[in-house]
Amino acid sequence: MTALNIDSLKPGQTVRLTVTRSPGTVDDEQTVLRLMRTDADIKRALKKGSRERMQTLLVRSRGGRPWEVREKSAKIARAERGVTFSMKYTPVLAPDLRKVADLLAVAQ
Repeated sequence: MTALNIDSLKPGQTVRLTVTRSPGTVDDEQTVLRLMRTDADIKRALKKGSRERMQTLLVRSRGGRPWEVREKSAKIARAERGVTFSMKYTPVLAPDLRKVADLLAVAQ
């Protein structure tokens, strides 16, 4: 694994990243999770879960009106040490990548 050098990345390039250590703050964890959710496999799994939850939506009566009981979504992406994900780099993601560059490394 090599250190993450954001200046060498080109827009549209697919980058495979590995979490080298667990985030220390909630902000860093949320940033890593947001980057992980751009992975096609994770995005597909989240969309499938959302579709399934809407198909099995439980509607009850509350105050004489229909009330949807919504399930919580599954935590597909986890910001743990050793987790690898791939993403397409766009310049919009550069500030987020810079913020957590010490937590991520480029996987070969």
